[in-house]
Amino acid sequence: MSNKKLFANASWIMVGRIFQLALTFVTTMLVTRYLGPTEYGKVNYVYSYIQLFLPLCALGLNDIAVKQLVDDRERNNEILGTMIVLRLCASLLSMLSSIGLAMLLNQKEGYGTIAFLLSFSLLFQSFDGIMYFYQSKLLSKKSGLVYAFAYVLSSIFRIVGILLKKDIYWFAFAISFDFLMVASLLLLVYLKDGNDLKFSFSMAKKLLSKSGYYIFAGLLVVIYGKVTDTLLLGKMIDETSVGYYSSATMLCNAWPFVLTAVIDSLSPVIIDSFKTDKEEFYKKLKQLYALIFYIAFVVAIGILLFGDLAIFILYGRDYAPAALPMKIYAWSTAFSYIGVSRTIWMQCNNKTRYEIHIAFFGAITSIVLNFLLIRSHGIIGAAIAAVLTQLFTNFIFLFAMKQTRENAKLILDAILLKGVLNRGESNV
Repeated sequence: MSNKKLFANASWIMVGRIFQLALTFVTTMLVTRYLGPTEYGKVNYVYSYIQLFLPLCALGLNDIAVKQLVDDRERNNEILGTMIVLRLCASLLSMLSSIGLAMLLNQKEGYGTIAFLLSFSLLFQSFDGIMYFYQSKLLSKKSGLVYAFAYVLSSIFRIVGILLKKDIYWFAFAISFDFLMVASLLLLVYLKDGNDLKFSFSMAKKLLSKSGYYIFAGLLVVIYGKVTDTLLLGKMIDETSVGYYSSATMLCNAWPFVLTAVIDSLSPVIIDSFKTDKEEFYKKLKQLYALIFYIAFVVAIGILLFGDLAIFILYGRDYAPAALPMKIYAWSTAFSYIGVSRTIWMQCNNKTRYEIHIAFFGAITSIVLNFLLIRSHGIIGAAIAAVLTQLFTNFIFLFAMKQTRENAKLILDAILLKGVLNRGESNV
């Protein structure tokens, strides 16, 4: 397998991701201005209930998909068909559960309809496995083009809604429409390439036996990384606060694909060095941590200085209360992505089983901090809770566990630039 082919495959994934983010950012900005803080917040608040069920719908199969498809290429159609059927069944149950939960906890008019329209996103994501099929064959160009075209159609759908002055329900379904387009086009391309789909009970048993751990871990990550702040803001304050907070976090989350690219491009080299030169491994890992931390630090400074102007230009005066939470939330990115890159150390040292302990601590920390700080400081409290959760979960808690203490020291050294620029202090 040539490096050129690997680079080309990775490049298509990256280009598709950048294109998707750019389109999503522009259209979301337009929709945000059109709907206003209250209506925009209502959609995001209800969607947080739907996202709670996403790990259950995925059944942990996404985490094992590529490896399973690579290891057993002769049964790819059976693997993929079984994955899709399992996820469709789980999604149907999750759709009903998420709608019921949203309606039970929120008796306001329209919530049930919004939840119903949003819940289809769970169903359509069942076909994501086709993307992993093309990744496993280093043919990400096809899935990349599918995603690009799908998001063009989705963007048109939103713009048409704005031009025709559609109500909130149009834009609630727009989120499901994203996944509908991706699923339809992926399935069309897959079948056009001469492939088919098969279901097997024995394969279902095999896949589910490997994925149980990932379901629970995924649920914990969703709780502390995505929905706790939004859910509690909507429940403890109102939908307008969710609108302000969602617009603030969207801006902060628009750029970290750069950090993902840095991690993806450097991780193979760092992992290889673990086998040949431990001293070099520690040095390179510290350099990665330092790079992530200081890139995020510089961006956070930029948001601190120009956040008010960015909110005004992109969203208008109505979203002025989003500026301060955005300036605070921006500082969470550094430790969030140090947490992402931590998997390199965990995998090389066979410590991945401890990720679930970290995720569990993160979920509890997020719930407690958000509950306390939202009650006292509203959306500013949610932003503070996000920063503290990432700091505690991806740095401080690592010192508390003997199994991860070495990694915590590496992160501290990286922040202090100890052993990053010179060779003499490269290991711990």
